[in-house]
Amino acid sequence: MSDRTDETSIRLPESWRSKSTALLAVGAIGLLIGGAMFLWGTDQALASRYLVHSYLTNFIYCLSFGLGAIFFVMIHHLCRAGWSSSIRRVAELIASTIPWTAILFIPILLMVLSGSSMLYEWNQPKADLHGLTAEKTGYLNASFFALRSAIYIGLLIWMTRWYFRRSTTQDESGSVDLTLQMQKWSGPMIMIYALLVSFLAFDWIMSIDADWYSTIFGVYLFAGSMFGFFALMICLLMALQDSGVLTRQVNTEHFHDMGKFLFGFTMFWSYIAFSQLLLYWYGNIPEETNWYRERLSGGWAALGYLLIPVHFVLPWLGLVSRHVRRHRFGLTFWAVWALVAHWLDMTYLILPNSGPVSTVVIIAHLLVGLGMFAILISFWLRQASQVSLLAVRDPRLEESLAYTNPLL
Repeated sequence: MSDRTDETSIRLPESWRSKSTALLAVGAIGLLIGGAMFLWGTDQALASRYLVHSYLTNFIYCLSFGLGAIFFVMIHHLCRAGWSSSIRRVAELIASTIPWTAILFIPILLMVLSGSSMLYEWNQPKADLHGLTAEKTGYLNASFFALRSAIYIGLLIWMTRWYFRRSTTQDESGSVDLTLQMQKWSGPMIMIYALLVSFLAFDWIMSIDADWYSTIFGVYLFAGSMFGFFALMICLLMALQDSGVLTRQVNTEHFHDMGKFLFGFTMFWSYIAFSQLLLYWYGNIPEETNWYRERLSGGWAALGYLLIPVHFVLPWLGLVSRHVRRHRFGLTFWAVWALVAHWLDMTYLILPNSGPVSTVVIIAHLLVGLGMFAILISFWLRQASQVSLLAVRDPRLEESLAYTNPLL
């Protein structure tokens, strides 16, 4: 092992490992306090609606990082990329939080199976439904929903574990065959992933408004997931380097490329969001515009308009500069900004269906979000403490360590 890959420079610092349990406790406290704030009101039915919608919002937010990470790992192998070999393990560790994050979906699943319609209005007797929702009960019913959800979670866990096991095994064996296997199956797995994320978005998020539908909705979630993933990846790597880890293995060139991806998905998300809006705006069909009507009432319009500068204009202006993408503070600032913008976007997708916005709702939702994000980081630390943070025997590692961006 070369001096650039010595053991202390590629392992999670001891000071970080001890924080996993503390973060898990802090996360649980945040969830409890946030939930209690929601339920403090006199209207318990409305309060419960706020709580379950906030819980789903923050669950999707945390899950989205893993969704983006596993796609990055697969596309890395599909393209036989060399530059990203030194950052791939951190992405694999983000993806490996999916099995743990999936546990947080159990309360939602139990709620649906119990017959509650607080979150999904289609989960009630067909005689009580109306409009297009009544025609969709063959697909939108509790048992079939639970079966599909189990399939989504099962496939995600299988894909993440399949790649993670082979990658960590290669650390010991150095077998190039493992890289060839991951390359070989990345194409078919990406096709499965595309269907999986689309149907997951349809079932878990879009079906909250069962009368409304958008064939581009899965791509919307994908764009947001990649945007959030690159933001989290940059923040984690910056923090690790501040603790003396991966300082020689991840350089300015790698951060520059991650910054380019963050910039690119700022544009891609904006394109998808605007395309979806434009289609319904010029169609002007009541059942198709209802989703936007919900988000233009109850005080939620401000959030929708806020996303334009926060999720697109400002990060676009901030990241368009090559100098910013190669500047540690500048790139970190916009990565943290992106994490907040992504959370606001997930909030915009789900929470307006719960009821009108208020100060208490905002504070409680934020506490639930911070609590669940702390739990996510706790999961990541638990996984990262068990393996090297660098794929030390990746056959393309030397290419990554010597990587430079061309001056254009």
